[in-house]
Amino acid sequence: MVVSSPQEFTAAVAEHPFRDVAFDAEALARASLSLAESGLLIVGERHGVRETPSVLYALAVALGTRAVALEWSHEEMDGPVQAFFRTGAFDFDELWSLPSPAEFFCGDGRIAAGHFALLDQLRRERRLDQVIVFDRLDPEPVSDWREQARVREPELAGRLLAEWGRQPLLVLTGALHAQLAAPDYETMAGYLGRRLRGLQPVMLGYESGHCWSGGEMHDASSPLPEAPITFRLGVATPAVVPGPFPT
Repeated sequence: MVVSSPQEFTAAVAEHPFRDVAFDAEALARASLSLAESGLLIVGERHGVRETPSVLYALAVALGTRAVALEWSHEEMDGPVQAFFRTGAFDFDELWSLPSPAEFFCGDGRIAAGHFALLDQLRRERRLDQVIVFDRLDPEPVSDWREQARVREPELAGRLLAEWGRQPLLVLTGALHAQLAAPDYETMAGYLGRRLRGLQPVMLGYESGHCWSGGEMHDASSPLPEAPITFRLGVATPAVVPGPFPT
């Protein structure tokens, strides 16, 4: 699942398949209504599933969205993403020049070959007016994840709102950020829901299979947080993620 050179990763992006995705008609109608009322659709995922970019592509086509937001750190990825937006190409050699502790190489599935293929496909088909990267790097090691969440969740929402050009927007994020409520903190989706009327997040529920997250394989069918809308999907396979050169 991990490739260790820009050449291998470039090939994985070029070869990434976009498969047909069939949505439940009622769930798709509810997602369309949420997009129409709030201007964006939050899609909660289990990181590291190879099929998820196909789902995003199918949603972009079905719903007519014009922008995509990804849970990537803006400190590392905003420059490469904006360069892609201008030129239509990613410089993977430059990305591989990042130090090995860089988030680009974290292997948690948020950054995978399929995401780059998705952006390329949408841009070539003239379905893409804006790309937003809305996460940030952790300033220091985390000792209390709840305290981190209380700070990070509104930061994610705030950057998303600040960067958004108000085009119909698909937001791909981890499932915990996409839930409307959590016991100990206000989630990103909850924060946005107080400001955007009609916001109804979506969860992607895979029936079976595996994902590549946190540097290892996981069951992709384990339960996700509850959400107003769930797309029931088929078999998940692990995404291809970048890793640093072997030492």
